[in-house]
Amino acid sequence: MKVIIVEDEYAAANNLVSILNEIDPKIEVVAIVESVKDLCSWIKENETPHLGIFDIQLADTNVFEVFRKTEIKFPVIFTTAYSEYAINAFKVNSIDYILKPLNIESVKFALDKYKARDTIKGSLSEEKLRKILMEFRQSDEKKYKQSFLVQNKERLIPVEANSFSYFYIDNGLVYGVTVENKKYMVDYSLDEIENQLDPEKFVRANRQYIVNRKSIVEIALYFNAKYSMKVAPPSPTKIIMSKSKSAKFRKWIDT
Repeated sequence: MKVIIVEDEYAAANNLVSILNEIDPKIEVVAIVESVKDLCSWIKENETPHLGIFDIQLADTNVFEVFRKTEIKFPVIFTTAYSEYAINAFKVNSIDYILKPLNIESVKFALDKYKARDTIKGSLSEEKLRKILMEFRQSDEKKYKQSFLVQNKERLIPVEANSFSYFYIDNGLVYGVTVENKKYMVDYSLDEIENQLDPEKFVRANRQYIVNRKSIVEIALYFNAKYSMKVAPPSPTKIIMSKSKSAKFRKWIDT
């Protein structure tokens, strides 16, 4: 079986390849591509694989855009980190999926499901694609936190998520700083906050900071292929983008 993988995270792609090899050494990964643009080019220049395994959220855009730009003549299993309500859209439309983080059991289950079904001929219909996109966007909107309830003296007040310029951790406590330079303690860990924010608007710079795209005023090259960034209002410490995130960050900020 010839498989193409669409995944923009190096570690995740390698993990999937290892899992496929363990499930069946005869599975041949013919390509690993990182973007919709690269996928469209690959499809035009190469023979049709038996199966595609596509991550949904890529650095350049949503992978569903590939169905708008070219004809997909092979079945696709989607992988996603989105929660169960988003997955329901794919169930309704008979789309195979694997919920991240991937493991041998979940990948094998999806492959068995693919093998058991009739071979899909032709691309997804425009009507089905439109329905998937609509349901995914609706689920996507529900996913992200709209506001945080923070303490202000003796009161609790809601602050819109997009009003925060950045979140950071200091001595084990998490704070959010707004565009008006108001600082609030937030009753979530940075990992929890990252999972609740729109990844189109916020980026996890490192273990200490989550940054709003609109707060970034300057990006500079830093030692060892890293980036440093200045934000407004100014951050209490220098924000250095970790090396493992730098390549993805460059694609994210350039969209």
